[in-house]
Amino acid sequence: LQILPSELCTDEEFLRRAYLDLTGRLPTLAMRREYLDDQRPEKRKQLVDRLLESDEFTEYWTLQLSKLLRIRSQAGDATAARVYLSWLKRSIAEKTPYDQLARELLVSSGDTHEIGPANFYRTVNGAREQADFASELFMGTRLRCANCHNHPLDRWTQDDYHGLAAIFARVDRGRVIGVSERGEVTHPRTGEAAVPRIPGKEFLAETQDGRQRLAEWLTATGNPYFGKAMVNRLWKAMMGRGLIEPTDDLRSTNPATHPRLLNELTHDFVEHGFDLRHTLRTIALSETYR
Repeated sequence: LQILPSELCTDEEFLRRAYLDLTGRLPTLAMRREYLDDQRPEKRKQLVDRLLESDEFTEYWTLQLSKLLRIRSQAGDATAARVYLSWLKRSIAEKTPYDQLARELLVSSGDTHEIGPANFYRTVNGAREQADFASELFMGTRLRCANCHNHPLDRWTQDDYHGLAAIFARVDRGRVIGVSERGEVTHPRTGEAAVPRIPGKEFLAETQDGRQRLAEWLTATGNPYFGKAMVNRLWKAMMGRGLIEPTDDLRSTNPATHPRLLNELTHDFVEHGFDLRHTLRTIALSETYR
């Protein structure tokens, strides 16, 4: 297209950019002077590494992920939201891998005033809404488009959508999250109870708590959606635009602008144990970012 690539940004531009994207803050005047006076060739890497280990990074990325998880106070119940947010902040501070964080959310049960991730099941009301939320969050996919008919632009069927909803249908959604022996959603095509199903994969026994099997499938290293969806969001957080837009609409008919880049970043994310900091560091030190 005869578009010349941009030159590397100046040290001052990089300093401002890295602080804003990794901590949500601007550097102080003293920090600016110290950084610009530093003549070490590796100072950009050292800056990024220092910011990734800072308390400010933990606070800012707790905010970023809390928006993704839609953490907010329920009517008349602010305690649950505080417990949920505290769990998330602790997880980020302790460098909990993203796959472990997702598994904790999906299989959580118990008192939401004591067990933070259990609040995942109080974010929305109803099994279908939970299927919408979970598929968008963990797969970057709008599975709800297969509600009334098979997805017109993707592989998903009504069995996939209502089967995922059936997994969540037995979850009790009061202050104490649990799994009951009963609970179902009606399949609109058959008029009968939908059979629990891992989307695009397999049907499950109706008597089992399918959340564990769902968590195992989602966070497996070979899952084609989980890692890619998060990498796309991390790229957007750093660059202002995802490699796939919207970030919750990953499908073959909505390809990435740079598919090789997205695939390589996703592979690297998975190979490094779903480490959010590692991928953010990779992006921050790429020539595209600099």
